[in-house]
Amino acid sequence: MARRSATQVRHETLAEPPSLAEQADRHALYQQAVNAPVAHIDFIRKVYRGMRKREPRVLKEDFCGTALMAATWAQRSPHNRAIGVDLDAEALAWGQRHNLELRGPALARRVALVHGDVLEDRPHRADIVCALNFSYNLLLARHQLLAYLRGARRSLLPGGLFLLDCIGGTEAVIDFSEERGCQDFTYIWSQQDFNPLDHSARCSISFAFPDGSRIEPAFAYRWRLWTMPELRDCLAEAGFTGVRIFWEYSDEAGEARHVEIDREQNQEIWLAYVVAW
Repeated sequence: MARRSATQVRHETLAEPPSLAEQADRHALYQQAVNAPVAHIDFIRKVYRGMRKREPRVLKEDFCGTALMAATWAQRSPHNRAIGVDLDAEALAWGQRHNLELRGPALARRVALVHGDVLEDRPHRADIVCALNFSYNLLLARHQLLAYLRGARRSLLPGGLFLLDCIGGTEAVIDFSEERGCQDFTYIWSQQDFNPLDHSARCSISFAFPDGSRIEPAFAYRWRLWTMPELRDCLAEAGFTGVRIFWEYSDEAGEARHVEIDREQNQEIWLAYVVAW
């Protein structure tokens, strides 16, 4: 066995340990900071059962990323199945390893992950089709949004519902940054170069750690902030005949509740679910 020189030993001793950012997994951080599959699923089941008087069994998650929502849906019941569609092969592979395979082969068999464009027609049909975390904002042109909505409608089984979440407000249409503390890191959302002529902006997600290290950016993309009137007009043009809006309110403890509305005052930032059929 070769002996190490004194210089090698000294360099190894003085080497700094990896930072928290270098040790972190950006997909795991995103899931912890952004995803809320349990709350989404609870809302979906409540609305679907209220409208259709039965349990939804098949969910299609468009723009699924790591497919945490699809996996959580399948985990709810051995009768549930899910389909996840996304263009990001890396995110899908991560989700396959961490969200499906680790939960066991029985669950993994009930979730189909599709590497592809949500604008392409596919044979999958579902009780619920959803595009959450404002992911459809990645569609920058109206003809793209309309094509997606038409495809989403075709993906619905009889009695199926289509679900979006929507964000708006006076502070949603300006450049801004927002920080939120998580368990052992800080989540940072940034929207820059907002263009009021087409509502497009350059967006990023970063993560900061107690040792001062950062992943900046962890994710970066350009999106278009679609307004509620635009969404409703495009849903109607795509063939949806009904739309319900559920506005998000927070109680004194910060717990969210969703109330169906047909009118509301504008706010600095507001969130809502859009349910169409």
